[in-house]
Amino acid sequence: MICIPICSFGQFEQLLQEAQDFKNDSKTLSREIVDIIKIIAGVAIAITGLAYLYIRDQQTDLANKLGKAVIGIAIFFALIAIGEEIANI
Repeated sequence: MICIPICSFGQFEQLLQEAQDFKNDSKTLSREIVDIIKIIAGVAIAITGLAYLYIRDQQTDLANKLGKAVIGIAIFFALIAIGEEIANI
C-alpha cells in the first residue's frame, strides 16, 4: 500500500493550477507576439510599397528587388493571418 500524506494533495492541486495558469498566459503572450509581428509586417509592406511606387519608373535592378520584397512580405503577412485563423479553430 502506498502512503501519501494528505498535504501533498494540496500541493499537487496547486501545481496543476500553476500549469493551467502558465498555459493560459502563454496563449495570451503568443497572441500578443503575433499581433506585434502583424503590425511590423503591415508597416514593412507600406514602406516598401511606397518606395516601389517611387522607384518603379526607373527600370533598375533595385526596383525589381523591391517589388519582389513587397510580394514576399505580403505573402508572409497572409501566412501569418492564415496561421492565426487555424489557431483559433
